[in-house]
Amino acid sequence: MEVHHHPHVEKKNFKEYFLEFLMIFLAVTMGFIAESLRENLVNNEKEKNYMESMIKDLKKDTASANGALAFQAVLIKKIDSALSIPVEKLNNINTQDTFYHHFVYFYSWIITFTRYDNTITQLKNAGGFSVIRKKTVIDSISDLNILYETVTINSNFYLQRWQKLDELATQMIILPEAPGDIQDSIYTGYPHHIEVFTRYDRPLLQQLYSFIRFEKSDIEVNWYFETQYRDKAATLIELIKKEYNLKDE
Repeated sequence: MEVHHHPHVEKKNFKEYFLEFLMIFLAVTMGFIAESLRENLVNNEKEKNYMESMIKDLKKDTASANGALAFQAVLIKKIDSALSIPVEKLNNINTQDTFYHHFVYFYSWIITFTRYDNTITQLKNAGGFSVIRKKTVIDSISDLNILYETVTINSNFYLQRWQKLDELATQMIILPEAPGDIQDSIYTGYPHHIEVFTRYDRPLLQQLYSFIRFEKSDIEVNWYFETQYRDKAATLIELIKKEYNLKDE
């Protein structure tokens, strides 16, 4: 009969347990550090890509704002010219020609600024703001967003006023279909010796002039905030380039 003996197992001392624990701890820690470094590198790349995209949008914004401002300057000039004609002279055919020539610009065109928000939308939808770690950049983007909300609010007021002005004008002026091209012939020629006013109601004409003045005020307010947005966008471009060491393309 065989007798089996339990094998003799030498007990580990504290030092051996500690070394095993230390090795496991170091392995876990190194894995955590490696993962953190990898995540940090990925976030750095995302952050840089977002900022490069942001600069592209902001450059488009500044160009778009300059275009809107230039066109609004033309409208304000036309409004001033129309308002310089006394109401009581509008029953004169030749004076009507002059008024009509100026009026048709701000009757048929409304010029507002709309920003390029592709990057902002991506940042909001993908939670990308969390990867932007430079506080000065975040604060500047937030300030620009707040300013754009003001631009949008005032643009809506302008649009509403423009619609009311057009509705009133159609009650007393024979107006053409608004063309889609600034080169259209209605902007280059006068309706010579053609009666374009269908009513000479003095109170209604005074109301028309009031709406024209209101529209001018709306455009001037838009002008102010659009200029502010353009300048802040240009400043933000330079800040991002400095903070992320980006060069002009």
